[in-house]
Amino acid sequence: MSKASPQRFGKYLLHRRIALGGMAEIFQASVAGAEGFERDLVIKRILPHFSDDDVFVRMFVDEARLTAKLQHPNIVQIFDFDVVEGRYYIAMEYVEGKDLTDVLEESRRQGQRLSVAQCVWIAIEIAKGLHYAHTKQDHGQPLNIVHRDVTPSNVMVTYRGDVKLMDFGIAKAAQRSTKTQAGAVKGKVAYMSPEQARGRHIDGRTDLFALGVMLWEMLTGQRLFLADSDFETLSNVLKMQPPPPSSLNRECPRDLDPIVLKCLAKDPEERWRDAEAFGRELTRWYYSNVVDLEREKLKPFMHRLFARQLGVSGEGDPELKRRQAITIDDDDGDAVTVEVGRDQLLNKATTQVRDAVDDRAPPASEQATRVVSVQDQATLAALPVGASEAATRLVNVEELRAARDRAQRDEVRRRRAPWLWIAIVIAIVVGGVTLAAVLLGKDGPPDTSGSEGKEEGYLNYSVDLDDAAFSVHIADDAC
Repeated sequence: MSKASPQRFGKYLLHRRIALGGMAEIFQASVAGAEGFERDLVIKRILPHFSDDDVFVRMFVDEARLTAKLQHPNIVQIFDFDVVEGRYYIAMEYVEGKDLTDVLEESRRQGQRLSVAQCVWIAIEIAKGLHYAHTKQDHGQPLNIVHRDVTPSNVMVTYRGDVKLMDFGIAKAAQRSTKTQAGAVKGKVAYMSPEQARGRHIDGRTDLFALGVMLWEMLTGQRLFLADSDFETLSNVLKMQPPPPSSLNRECPRDLDPIVLKCLAKDPEERWRDAEAFGRELTRWYYSNVVDLEREKLKPFMHRLFARQLGVSGEGDPELKRRQAITIDDDDGDAVTVEVGRDQLLNKATTQVRDAVDDRAPPASEQATRVVSVQDQATLAALPVGASEAATRLVNVEELRAARDRAQRDEVRRRRAPWLWIAIVIAIVVGGVTLAAVLLGKDGPPDTSGSEGKEEGYLNYSVDLDDAAFSVHIADDAC
């Protein structure tokens, strides 16, 4: 299906097919309303040969009914459920972004791995959505929802940096019309909990185990339980003790290890009590260890990673201009590269700016402050240079502008000062010589004993200053 020829499906227009699964297909679609109203959304539609399968249809209806009751920023929202021409569909929120599987694969391909802080943040957001689903009630009755398929392919990361959980298609809930048979296993094997793999009773801690597997894999860049066959994978899930993430990734702090490993305990009683407790512990670690929150945001990362798909570049995307790398030369001629946060410059005055230019240029061992322009001169930063390591000083823009103007005035005065004094001295000398010549012309021939020498027709006088010597030649007839 091409964008030029959208397909009519009930009240919706199907613009393009996003994905094709074994049981359903997914389309990017839109719906129009009065006064030019239009809304983008996604249509999940059962494949034709499954429309007559009563068991599958009931499961599809269960998913729609269940997910429609979940309204949370970290869960993809359901807007509509119906049947058109004998084919059931779900209309859901259109998320502009990529699933976590695509994000991890693209980051590995480009060599731009998620930072530890970004991995933790994604887990925090997923935990929020899971806790909401696990504790959701309907008319005062708990729904006892368990997702049972918490995997990277069911987590969306938007281009704006939001994280959303989707696809409750095999979720377990108390009010479902279809019940899983005893001992039946549903879900992706490598992310199953031991109790789920054994077909035992499950609760929200099963989803917590899967989230722990995801976080472990994001931090290490490796698969945890996956093996060559499902049998070997299940065996790893049941028996293998995961190594600490810090043992495989030097950038991962050791104090994060126990938080992750507690999620991966084989016994559900030894895991975190619920997703909220896990998310709270991750949040405490995040704000205790992350210094530059702006730098760890997912939005700039997603724009860099998928710049080609978004049709932007590092220079053209305004969001990527929020942080700029600036290279300048210090007093020794060495290049110094610093990164300046635009929002931080515009919104916070974190230090007092020093005078941008001293009376004399500082030696290489001392720090001087140089004012440089960022982008279109709208954002400025004071950068200390002339030292072995330069640190970035973020200051208020208005203070920097005033400092720049003050520095320019000081520089002009400094350059003008020697020549001004030289002109004054010369004027005094010339005036004195002229006066003396007039007086000598009245009293007698001029006495040239105090002069450095006399050429024919000229009187020569020498003036010594601090840095230079000047000679004044006065003609005899001028006297």
